Amino acid sequence: MKRYETVLIIDPTLDQDKIDTVISRYEEMIKSDGEITAVDQWGKKRLAYPINKKPTGFYVLFKYNAGNKIPQKLVDDMNLNSSVIRYMTTVVDKKAMKQEELDRTGAAKAEAAKEEAAAAATTGEEN
Repeated sequence: MKRYETVLIIDPTLDQDKIDTVISRYEEMIKSDGEITAVDQWGKKRLAYPINKKPTGFYVLFKYNAGNKIPQKLVDDMNLNSSVIRYMTTVVDKKAMKQEELDRTGAAKAEAAKEEAAAAATTGEEN
C-alpha cells in the first residue's frame, strides 16, 4: 500500500449537508480498500482564479493508505461529480513521511519541555 493525499475543491454554493455528503462519499470509497489517516476540512477559501465563475471553493484534504486502484476510482468519480470543482491526488514519498514523523516527534518533545519548565517554575515559586 502507498500513502496518498487528495485535495478536492467542492462547489461553495452547496449547503453544509451536501458538502458533508460529498466528503462522506469519498471517505467510504477510500475505506472500501484502504485506510484513512486524516481528513482535514480547510473550509471555504478564495481561489487563485475563478473556476466555473466561482471565486471561492470548499477545500478538503484526505490523507490515506491504499492500493493503486483507489486513486483511480476517486478520479473517475470526481470527473463525473458536478459538486467537485477541482482535485489533485499525489503519492507521498518516503522523505516527506520521514519529515512528517520528525515534525511530530519534535513538537511532542517541545511540548514536554514546556510542561517540564512550567512544573519547575511552579515548584520554584512554592519554595
